[in-house]
Amino acid sequence: MVVNTQRLMKHLLLWLLFMLFFMSCSQSSISDELGIEQKHVKDLLVSTNPLTDPDVFIGKHKAKAMILGVFHFANPGLDSYQEKFEFNILEDEHQAELIILLDKLAAYKPSKILCECNRIRSDSILNVDYKKYLSGEFTMENKVNEIFQIGFKLAKELGHTQVYCTDAKHMWCGVELDWDNHDTEAYLKSKGQLEKSSRYDYNALYELEDSLKSVQSLTHHFITTNDPRMTLKSYQAYLTTYALEGAGDNYVGADSYAKQSQRNIKIFSNALDLTNFDSEERLLMIYGNSHVFPLKQFFTHSPDYDYIEVNDYLSK
Repeated sequence: MVVNTQRLMKHLLLWLLFMLFFMSCSQSSISDELGIEQKHVKDLLVSTNPLTDPDVFIGKHKAKAMILGVFHFANPGLDSYQEKFEFNILEDEHQAELIILLDKLAAYKPSKILCECNRIRSDSILNVDYKKYLSGEFTMENKVNEIFQIGFKLAKELGHTQVYCTDAKHMWCGVELDWDNHDTEAYLKSKGQLEKSSRYDYNALYELEDSLKSVQSLTHHFITTNDPRMTLKSYQAYLTTYALEGAGDNYVGADSYAKQSQRNIKIFSNALDLTNFDSEERLLMIYGNSHVFPLKQFFTHSPDYDYIEVNDYLSK
């Protein structure tokens, strides 16, 4: 009787193992069939209308775009951080560094140089100056702006007949405050947002970058500030500090961010408008550091461009 019981248990165990194996095979077969069916449906849809394929339009890359993020050689003092360290691009040492920088940028062989000046107001005026510069009638002796020192000089070296203004005015579409008497810190404190908005010391970052320009060569400094991790870090200030101001109340911080975003998409729209997709354009934009990350996202996500990191050329 004991033997029969053991034999019964053995048969039962074998039967259970067989059933588990059969169910596993069945599920695998169903899964395989489902995968085949899904692929068949996708192939059918694509053959009927290729636009249903998510890969269509993605990664065409008919043009290349590169951005050189700069500190402003002639800083207008419009940013919240005010520069503390002097820099004069006209000094002999910096002019020698500029030659090295221009040679590295020239290796990219840009077909158009896009500058941070208003397209509607300034393009024709700037190009009058550029044509005078080509003919020797425009002096650089007192011109410190990077548009002249980098844009004009590089364009001439490459044989370009013009430069391009691609900046645009941005409009305020938000709460109206008494701006002359608005105290941001006091307001944040009154809303209980001051501590959260100041978790990251961006002023320390800006001051560090400001100081480095006085001790690094021009190319080395731009390699530092154009590192993708640094451009991301600078952009994150909008998402950790500015966006918080007025949340749940007047949203003044979100509106400030929206204003900057509006300007950046206008800049991108100008670049897009000026791109000739029949000639394999190679755009070079010369813009302030804060513009690099958002503009890079536009170029990267567009089906029309292949984005090139400027440090791929500066570090050679």
